[in-house]
Amino acid sequence: MSDDTKRDEPARPEAPPVLRRPNHHTLLDQIIGKAQAEGLFDNLPGQGQPLQLDADELVPAEDRLGYRMLKTAGFAPPWMEARRAIDEERARVAAWLDDARRRWPHQTPAARAGLQVAYKRKLTDLQRLITNFNLTAPPGVAHIEGLRMPEELAKLG
Repeated sequence: MSDDTKRDEPARPEAPPVLRRPNHHTLLDQIIGKAQAEGLFDNLPGQGQPLQLDADELVPAEDRLGYRMLKTAGFAPPWMEARRAIDEERARVAAWLDDARRRWPHQTPAARAGLQVAYKRKLTDLQRLITNFNLTAPPGVAHIEGLRMPEELAKLG
């Protein structure tokens, strides 16, 4: 390009320099490291003691006594028991499915139809447990995703 062409072109504004902000994890690590170096974490109450992981500050006050009684008796809150039941039922259905798939090639068409009906009934029962859990779990507890019946039913045949 000639000098004349350069003068005719409009001046391009210079791009502002890219400012790199430190990663928030890095920033927090720096702040915590500085506090440790200054001794701000020394001589804290409970230092060197195990954490109290069974604290129930997050449990609503009106539910604490009931939850403590359940725990003492070896039980869990109903929604936790329901979650455990769902996990156990999933395992039973998976074991049943493995067995049915192993037997599938050797079955008559009528027996295969019977397996499909039984599998659909098992999945429907599992879906009912999941739905009940999602309707009764307290706020803040993650819901369980429901079954995708067509995909689940396709696993048998």
